[in-house]
Amino acid sequence: MNEKSLIIKKPRQRAQGPGSERNSSDVRIVSANNEKIVSRKFSPDTELSPGFGLTDILMIVTTMVWGANISVVKFSFEQLPPHAFNLARFFLSSLIYALILWRTREGFSISRRDFPRVLFLAISGITFYQLFFITGLNWTTASLVSMANAMTPIFIAILSSLVRFDRLRWTGWLGIVLSFFGFYGIILGRANGFNLNGAEVSGAFLILLAGLCWAFYTVFARPLFQHLSPTKLAGLTNIIGTIFYLPFAWKEFSGTDFSRLPLNGWLAIVFSGSLALVFGFIVWYKSVKRVGNARTGVYSNLTPVFGVLTACIFLGDKITLIQAASALIIFFGVYLTRNGHQLLRKSKKEIS
Repeated sequence: MNEKSLIIKKPRQRAQGPGSERNSSDVRIVSANNEKIVSRKFSPDTELSPGFGLTDILMIVTTMVWGANISVVKFSFEQLPPHAFNLARFFLSSLIYALILWRTREGFSISRRDFPRVLFLAISGITFYQLFFITGLNWTTASLVSMANAMTPIFIAILSSLVRFDRLRWTGWLGIVLSFFGFYGIILGRANGFNLNGAEVSGAFLILLAGLCWAFYTVFARPLFQHLSPTKLAGLTNIIGTIFYLPFAWKEFSGTDFSRLPLNGWLAIVFSGSLALVFGFIVWYKSVKRVGNARTGVYSNLTPVFGVLTACIFLGDKITLIQAASALIIFFGVYLTRNGHQLLRKSKKEIS
């Protein structure tokens, strides 16, 4: 572009609806002699996103915490009933969130307009996600859960496309198909063989449902950031989601004698309740607000990697070559879904 060129940025009129914050801007590049005008459309989630910085570093740390958390939770099932442990860590996280909201004076008030969306996020992203995740993890291995979690970015991409937050090209749909083939490979390649009636298979599909719930929790949260901070939204959904989770977990929780819980059990509750549920959720929502659904969703790819590593090192889980290859297929599918169109664009430029 000529040094004397002028860049004029003209915001487009905002559309109404849940995806209004995704509206792009028209950028016109006009030469000094007005001989040439080039118009381009930029999306907040893509070209105008900030470069690699603190948000990205915190997201990497978060995926490490979440990856390790799967093994921590699985280990805790040997000492506590699954839903008793889960409700204990959510009681802790709710208390921490309440203290944060009180200390920062953000409070607990929600407008009538935002309350239905916050309630939806709390029920889908906390209550139902936890029901599927904890039950699925109880039925299968931590490593298989970690590999199945690699499908989460695919669900985020599909949902973002359906609600028109993002547009999927044919390369994206190809990546989605490959990812589902990879998921079936993870199931078929289990060390103890394939069994449709096995609890591990049922557990893996429950993890898929949990991933779908997380996609709802991610995609439909962003419009609320116009009125709520990431910390407040994470806190409110956690507290409300815990209330709705109570009926499903209270029987196990009330029948558990926590006085006999050893120190490592309490440390697991503290780690999972404070780092995974508070630190991780706040960082995730801050990232969604700052860099968007697409770029934040890409970091989900790291969680299965750290999850499998910790499960193999600390729990002694074994993965087969077929499962490892299938996980790579899922990662490649995610790459095509996110960046396949850019790869084709570069190829066309090189050919031309």
